[in-house]
Amino acid sequence: MLLKYYKISFKPQKKALLVSVIDNRRNCQGLTDRFKGIVTVYALSKGLNMEFKCIFTHPFNLTDFLHPNEYNWVAQANELSTAMKDVRIKIMRKEPTLKRLLRMFPTDKQILVYANYDYLEEINQKYAQDFQWGKLFKELFKPSKELEAQLDFHLKTLHEGKYIACVFRFQSLLGDFKEYHYQALPVNEQEELIEKNKNALNNLVQNSSCPVLVTSDSLKFISRIKNIKNIHTLPGKVVHLDCVIDEQKEVYMKSFIDFFMLAKSTKIYSIGTKMMYPTNFPVYAAKINNIPFERILID
Repeated sequence: MLLKYYKISFKPQKKALLVSVIDNRRNCQGLTDRFKGIVTVYALSKGLNMEFKCIFTHPFNLTDFLHPNEYNWVAQANELSTAMKDVRIKIMRKEPTLKRLLRMFPTDKQILVYANYDYLEEINQKYAQDFQWGKLFKELFKPSKELEAQLDFHLKTLHEGKYIACVFRFQSLLGDFKEYHYQALPVNEQEELIEKNKNALNNLVQNSSCPVLVTSDSLKFISRIKNIKNIHTLPGKVVHLDCVIDEQKEVYMKSFIDFFMLAKSTKIYSIGTKMMYPTNFPVYAAKINNIPFERILID
């Protein structure tokens, strides 16, 4: 079954690699979790002094949006082995440590890892390193020309790039889309939730001397706040990558624009009530350039 599932055969051995894999065989959760896995496996490769590659093919090819920067992580077909004797597959799902994965080293195999956690602290401790998440991310990635053009366009409208950012993550609460098992609130409760978050945003805007970029997974919420003075929003809808089948490229592009625009702000806030999801999307955007991050919990 393993041979059939992963199309592994018996061909000559190829060089050892540590490969971060994101494809349609395993759910990897959202974009942030995918980035966590990639950066973690890259950090581990540095600790082990192994070559690193990334396979990211679902629900889009990562190279449509991000290109190699200081390190060439793109896996070429002639580098990858399909021989069973050369390949090991490790699925790291909801594992609190890297203990199981670390048992595989040292090795002369190609290790394909499905991971969506941030194990960077554990790697730093084990290998006496001081790897920084944002620095590793920038070693790996730079925006494609198309993405860079979009970012430049939005930055020009934001007070020469001096702005703070706010993130609101509603999941399915406002009925915008279906995400996993989460259900929409009744209409009256949706309105109450929108008003609570809108009031919290207004308080922040009134105390800010610079523009406020607002991102959210809810177009319904964006439509209710986009005309507030000093607010800047980004067009397009947000999708959860585990909950889509086939979207246009510009839909996926929206998540990358949001992520990098947050990273270019001077401070990021995540605002929400207890029933809303405390997303890590802005946490890791803040790590890119080591900018302040703060959560605001609404009563």
